[in-house]
Amino acid sequence: MHVGPRFILAAIRKKIKDEGLGYSALSDRTGIPLSTIKRHLHSPTLGLDKILMYVNYLNTDLVELSKIANQIQHENAQIICGDLSDLFLDHPYLLDFIYMLTARNLSPDAIAQTHDLDDISLRFYLRIAEILGYIEDFGDGVIYRSGSRFLTEEGSKLDALFRQRFQDESLSHPIPANFCIGRIRLTPSQIDQLEQDFYAKLIELNAMNTSCEEGELTNILMRFTPGKQILFSDGLPNIDGTLLKQISERFNQIKHQAE
Repeated sequence: MHVGPRFILAAIRKKIKDEGLGYSALSDRTGIPLSTIKRHLHSPTLGLDKILMYVNYLNTDLVELSKIANQIQHENAQIICGDLSDLFLDHPYLLDFIYMLTARNLSPDAIAQTHDLDDISLRFYLRIAEILGYIEDFGDGVIYRSGSRFLTEEGSKLDALFRQRFQDESLSHPIPANFCIGRIRLTPSQIDQLEQDFYAKLIELNAMNTSCEEGELTNILMRFTPGKQILFSDGLPNIDGTLLKQISERFNQIKHQAE
């Protein structure tokens, strides 16, 4: 999960508030003019060096800051529903473009180059993104609403489309399941708790790896399904002596090789 710069800045502002500081007090502590601090803490282009400077003065580190940013991002997520959901269902490439632009912080030119968009098409995409409220253009360039999270309405057709494509992508790789266990007794509340614990751990690991730029982007699929006994066939067919003969001959061959 990518943590957008505006949520990192929101995390810094939250730490300032949690520690009982005001911008004026922080200005006195750091020696940075008050006007500069206000500009820094609302600028999505703030450099890592300046972020680290504020971290040093706020009794925190990048891991904690990333955790706070993730939580703020989660709390500020908006569900795609209604007419917007129908629009993206009919034109899913619009959602892909907006996601690349805002959540992944890719530049319009980079998106256009990767996907062979001409200048006119790119302008249309940007205009649509602006109309839908995902970006703002103040005339001197595009200001991205970085860090947006895209949550589909559960049970909607758009949600079904995402789930199907996610499952198809996840199962398309010849990677064996790392963990399989069946017929475990769990209550609904226990399943919910497991999901929350698992998600919290993933957020923690993502924050830690994001801060030091380690690890690889990974898709994770976790499912709780009814605990039906897993069989290795669709039924028990009738057999005859042919199979018995084949097994007997194969068994004897293996036995002779071992001797």
